[in-house]
Amino acid sequence: MLTISHVLLENRYAKVYQLDENPQVLVCELLVSYVPEQSFRELFMQIGDFVKKSKDVIQKFIFDKRKLTTFHQASMVWYHVEWKPEMLKYGLQSYRKILPADTLFKKSVEIGRNKIAQEHPEFEWEKYDIQYCESVEEALEK
Repeated sequence: MLTISHVLLENRYAKVYQLDENPQVLVCELLVSYVPEQSFRELFMQIGDFVKKSKDVIQKFIFDKRKLTTFHQASMVWYHVEWKPEMLKYGLQSYRKILPADTLFKKSVEIGRNKIAQEHPEFEWEKYDIQYCESVEEALEK
């Protein structure tokens, strides 16, 4: 059983927390089926502020998207090509993503990722340890 040690942020869209078992990990659990672009950016700017203050402490980010039914592609582009490179400067390099159990959603993620790779060849995917998991427990193990 996972024990939340510290809730960093909670709003109508997400809950961001650390675990007693591993304080070097941040977990962002989305609470709704869709997050508008501006709210998504604000959420991740706040998460980024915490990563910056904790320089080289936060090593893994678990992004639990199981409640999503759709996502805003421009938000994902920003998250990959702007937010992740900025966080890399502060030691955050490992990402674990938990997707909804929806084949169409997973296919949309794959298409979106391919589009980012095509339109933003400067984004260096190989710099990041990105893996997909089925649960927070599995994400902690990988």
